[in-house]
Amino acid sequence: MKMDLIPTVQSLLKQEAIRIEGNIELIEAFDELIQSNSFQYKYPPTFEINGYPFAKDNRYYPPSLSDSIERALSQQVLYSIKLLPEKFEVLIHFYSVRLGKTLCTTKPVYTVISPNLSELDNALQGLYNYIDQSTHFVICQACQKLVAAELCGNGICDSNQQGTQCEVTYKQHFDCSLVDRISIIGEIVNVYKDQDEIKFYISSTAWPHPHQPQPYNRIIETLPLTATLDEVHELREKLETEQKYPALCFHCKKEFNEGQAMDLAYLVDFDTDEIICHGCATMHYGVVY
Repeated sequence: MKMDLIPTVQSLLKQEAIRIEGNIELIEAFDELIQSNSFQYKYPPTFEINGYPFAKDNRYYPPSLSDSIERALSQQVLYSIKLLPEKFEVLIHFYSVRLGKTLCTTKPVYTVISPNLSELDNALQGLYNYIDQSTHFVICQACQKLVAAELCGNGICDSNQQGTQCEVTYKQHFDCSLVDRISIIGEIVNVYKDQDEIKFYISSTAWPHPHQPQPYNRIIETLPLTATLDEVHELREKLETEQKYPALCFHCKKEFNEGQAMDLAYLVDFDTDEIICHGCATMHYGVVY
């Protein structure tokens, strides 16, 4: 199953598709883990404005899991999670139509008896990975709607009758456009799936005025929207190894991003790949900005 056909935890939370109950301390710990695993955007990153580069911090942090505590069951809720010291459990809820009536099917799909609370992060990460990679719900490749896997064969509402079954197979209440496994905030190179292409960018600093630095996002590479997850990850890893910044200043040993320092080779009479920050360039070499 292609990963981009599976709902992410973030997309589920955004649409109130998760219900949780149990020990409040475990719920809070799970919420912290979800926040740390979140790489989504609330708004698209900005790359240029008013003729010069500009950027805002548009990182998106998903709704607090506390908003999902004992949420009332409805067709919007696809997963129910129970976190207790003695048991972690996940149920799925999916809908179908039979004899003109809408039916709800509930199934237990994940159970851990006596989870290892001494390694709670690992236990909760296992739970997170299960939901984030679960194939109980999939996005139909034909109609681009969310379908319970039991109603969907080989990524199509019905692989034998894909021309007609998409019209009659029950679609779960879910906005599939919110599923995005491409856009991430990396350690150095970030990725954003825009409307026209996939953009790889880094954080940089422009100087529209001598004493007013302006942070912005500089695009360093692009891929077409048809690129696979593997192709995106491979290129991002390659680009990260090629980046010179962030780097340590040769003199003060502090770390600086692109635009906050310069090549030391411009100021000395020997070959070097070291960088020097603007402050040290002024202090040690009399550079005036």
